[in-house]
Amino acid sequence: MKAAGIIAEYNPLHKGHEYHIRKSVECAEIDAILALISSNFTQRGEPAIVDKTARARMALACGADLVLELPCVFSCRNAGIFADAAVDILAAAGLVTRVSFGAESGEEKRELFDKAVDILNEEPKAFTVSLKKYLREGNSFVKARSAALEEMLPGVSELLKSPNNNLALAYIKRIRQKKYPLETLRVRRLGPGFNDLHTVEDGLASASAIREMIVRGDKETYRPLLPESSLNILKEEMNGGHVAAKKDMFWRAVRTALLRASPEELADVAEMSEGFENRMKAAAYDAVSMDDFVDRCSEKRYPRSRVQRYCAHILLNLRHDASQRFQKHGPAYIKVLGANAKGRRILKSIHDKSPIPVLSRAGGRVSPYAREILRFERTATEIWEMLTDNPRNDAERRAVPVMCP
Repeated sequence: MKAAGIIAEYNPLHKGHEYHIRKSVECAEIDAILALISSNFTQRGEPAIVDKTARARMALACGADLVLELPCVFSCRNAGIFADAAVDILAAAGLVTRVSFGAESGEEKRELFDKAVDILNEEPKAFTVSLKKYLREGNSFVKARSAALEEMLPGVSELLKSPNNNLALAYIKRIRQKKYPLETLRVRRLGPGFNDLHTVEDGLASASAIREMIVRGDKETYRPLLPESSLNILKEEMNGGHVAAKKDMFWRAVRTALLRASPEELADVAEMSEGFENRMKAAAYDAVSMDDFVDRCSEKRYPRSRVQRYCAHILLNLRHDASQRFQKHGPAYIKVLGANAKGRRILKSIHDKSPIPVLSRAGGRVSPYAREILRFERTATEIWEMLTDNPRNDAERRAVPVMCP
């Protein structure tokens, strides 16, 4: 069998995601959809609105056949680390022949994407010199890279202004870098932009906007934006007090960790830039909310998403040495979150083909390195649970894959 792999967060799964799954089936000559979804903390450094099991249920209800996990040590990271690990897992599954992703630009920009990827992988001197220049000027890495690419490829910086296009670039870069036999399918994203918190357009809104509606309790607005099956799962989780929708609860946890830690301990947090720990420590004393704290800390070099990831890494105690180890060695296992009947049939092939273990539970016989990732995952899940009104003790070890017809 041949599968199309989709890398997503489904936080929560909305009608735009449902459209992407449907178009992936229509456009790709495949037999199954394999969805790889983020763990309980997401790429922008926030707790997911519902846990990974609920989001796996949403994916299966909306067309996925098999749902796998992107562990927290990779899901709550910058776009490069996130994309590298996600593509590595899809490649290890053995059945995936095409990676399908949503992007603001469709297939018409393929040539420009390809040229940009070639530059990033080859790193010609002209590019590296420009990159260093823009970094010295105080730009974030993403903006500095975009500006350096623009000097060699006019028009590409406009393309890379959108987060989904940047992730698309990272996926393609990893596929080329590792020479994986994977094709790509770009599905043009419909509706408002990724970071648009206010617009509803043709029955579609960004996941960010929908999360804000959920936090506000604006049911009448977000209900039409979710597939019925996804909405019903969200309702179940909300009725059970099992959503991380209270920003103040997350802020209190992060602020506690910030106040408790010494500047030296904060300096050892994953991806922390030298000296930025002092800025975070000072802001923690005066900020009254997470948004206020991020506003006080963010600037040209430190965009909001980067500051939020620092907060998540502090809360999760992701240290620099462990971060480097995870980044160097990559995923150590494939974790199954859910499957339908077709998904269960293809699991056997994945077991046979995968160079890394395939796990259904959080235990099993694995390498010491894999156990380290699993221990971190268990901790992250327990912390996520504490951000809900009805936390479930030892949820990671008790969890079993979702199985549906």
